[in-house]
Amino acid sequence: MDKMILIDLETQSFSVSSGIYEVACMVIENYQVVDELYLGKKIEGYRGETKYGFGFYNICEDSECVEIFKSFINKYKYPLVAHNCPFDRKFLLYYQWIEEDYPAYCSMRAIKKAVTTLRSYSLHNLVNHYAIADEVEHTAMSDTLQLYGLLSIIKPNTWVPVGSKPINKRWTNRTG
Repeated sequence: MDKMILIDLETQSFSVSSGIYEVACMVIENYQVVDELYLGKKIEGYRGETKYGFGFYNICEDSECVEIFKSFINKYKYPLVAHNCPFDRKFLLYYQWIEEDYPAYCSMRAIKKAVTTLRSYSLHNLVNHYAIADEVEHTAMSDTLQLYGLLSIIKPNTWVPVGSKPINKRWTNRTG
């Protein structure tokens, strides 16, 4: 895929009811960064760790953030790519940041098709395997930068849209 918008959300929980606390996007054309967007509102005086969106206000229904995000993706109209995209996509759909038919692809799925020898395709394992960074910080922009680093090295060729079922080869060769 030559043009894409890499995206990462920080949500504090697996449940969509937890909200959205950080959003980072990178517009990629031919594996070059052409634009970036970061949305997050820090809580003044917060002194704890800022992983997973902690220390930030919930922006899921912040009209300014939603409008900035929608303007950004409308400017480029490229597919969204996230690591474990079904997770990020469900939040974006639930809070109506994107429409159901907005194209989205999972980098984890694409990397699995390109590199079949790894035991784990978690962002943490991939970042370590390819020596992108010492750790995954679980902040939106850091995770997006690390994903960009991975995709720039691996450059997957096979991208399957999120929501489509992979073909099970065991069943396609059966008759009757």
